Amino acid sequence: MIDFEYNIVRSRRKRTIGIVIGRDGSVEVRIPWHASEADARRFLEEKQDWVRKNRARVLVRRELSNARNWDQVRAEIYPWICSGGGRMFMDKVASWAERMGVEYNRIAIRDVRSRWASCSSKRNLSFSWKVFVMPERLVDYLIVHELAHLKHMNHSPAFWAVVKEYIPDYKARIGEFENYL
Repeated sequence: MIDFEYNIVRSRRKRTIGIVIGRDGSVEVRIPWHASEADARRFLEEKQDWVRKNRARVLVRRELSNARNWDQVRAEIYPWICSGGGRMFMDKVASWAERMGVEYNRIAIRDVRSRWASCSSKRNLSFSWKVFVMPERLVDYLIVHELAHLKHMNHSPAFWAVVKEYIPDYKARIGEFENYL
């Protein structure tokens, strides 16, 4: 029996049913137009342990994030980054790029909420200002992750092989990110 609320949303999916857990802990079941609500319920019943686990993780992250006053942290650190204090970070990216044998166009530090970093098809790297409050081991992982996209613009096994070559314990580091959301 399902003991949490959920919404069913019809989407352009062709065949699969998917579950999305919102930042507020809401649960959305996305189904193709031809699927029935009974199909959605059966799928959700099969996956309810996964939903409970991941919904709890989202809610814990939300509490951690709310406990930190990110606006205050940003107010303290963002001006320093923008006035050139981020030079050491830029040097670190350049060092990793040289070590990995890749070239990028430019680096931007942004005030974004939804992701830590990104790599565009134009070979531009973008990092959240929050990387400046993270342990160096996580910063190194983020840098290597984004630079690996310059070799493989996806998350294929070949991409992860590149990441693993430079950060062998990358899976453990990914798990540590929950403490910084």
